[in-house]
Amino acid sequence: MANTRDFDRPHDPPRRTFDPPDGKSRKISFGKMGHKSLARFCRNVGSGLHAGVEIRRLFESEAARGSARQRNEMADVLDRINGGASLAAAMTAADDYFPTLLIEMVDVGERTGRLERVFFKLAEHYDQRVKMKRDFLTGIAWPMIELFIAVLVIGLMIFILGMIAKGDQPPGITFFGLYGTRGLLIYMAIIAAIVGSMAGLIFAVKNQWINIDPVIRMCMQVPGLGPGIKNLAMSRMTWALAMATDTEIDPCKAIELSVRTTQNTYYTTQIGAMQRVITGGGEMIDAFQQTHRYPDDFLDALQTGEIAGRISETMEVLAREYEDRAKMFYRMLTVAAGVLVFIVVGIVIISVIFAIFSQYLGILNDLTP
Repeated sequence: MANTRDFDRPHDPPRRTFDPPDGKSRKISFGKMGHKSLARFCRNVGSGLHAGVEIRRLFESEAARGSARQRNEMADVLDRINGGASLAAAMTAADDYFPTLLIEMVDVGERTGRLERVFFKLAEHYDQRVKMKRDFLTGIAWPMIELFIAVLVIGLMIFILGMIAKGDQPPGITFFGLYGTRGLLIYMAIIAAIVGSMAGLIFAVKNQWINIDPVIRMCMQVPGLGPGIKNLAMSRMTWALAMATDTEIDPCKAIELSVRTTQNTYYTTQIGAMQRVITGGGEMIDAFQQTHRYPDDFLDALQTGEIAGRISETMEVLAREYEDRAKMFYRMLTVAAGVLVFIVVGIVIISVIFAIFSQYLGILNDLTP
């Protein structure tokens, strides 16, 4: 199908903008593109653009590889591009398959004429996400194995307690009243409900079915956690601002594009007020400063960049610093998650010991004349 399209016709249709699908008509999304696929996709497109390959030929190639859904989504994007849409608009209409950060940065790249560089930077970003996820899972693997063994041992203990019971009489020791096959089934149902609820919550958050903005805003006030979340947002924002200010793009649009990449309402709700400062004759530093939401090191760097006329270069250096801080934050989360799992394992073990010991004391008291 895609091979029959004429990509060399002399007159392409004018570019048009696709509005995102209405919330009522949008199909349910069962997951965005995975980080590994995103890294490969961004690297392929960036390499193709660097080699001078036309964007439609690149998407024709992408539509022939990957999972069935990926092939379909790439083919749909190709159709919209052939219809005159910008790449960012064509990806926006893809039923949430592409992550917001990718679309926002592609928009920046198209507007600034640096699409090739954006794709290479995105490939690096998603490669780093894959590595951090792998390191995170590796860091909590052993605690999770210990938790699994603890849960398994408790289930085995419940089953064995039923084997030593005499007739319909419960054994002298039970796990909070659970013993035997029936107790094991109840225990397994409780564990399944807990695991299922956690998996469902993660799935709902990942697909943006639940608004977690209030939770994020609350976490941003927690010492240690808040600065890390802000560094994640600032690393994306400074990178986008460096891209946007490297061309003659309008300052209002540069602010909108860069701040939107934070994907955090703590910052994005201020875009309108910031743009009004610019239209009122203010400088970019004034727009960011009046929100009282940006750190001093960013404001100082921005002011220095404006005075020197080198905002893009200054922001690019600062973006690397924020990225290093974000990596440290991920490492901290890995350690914290491992400790949390160890604590859960400890609570489980202590609960078992308490249940057994308290019943054992009861038996001793009953035997005491």
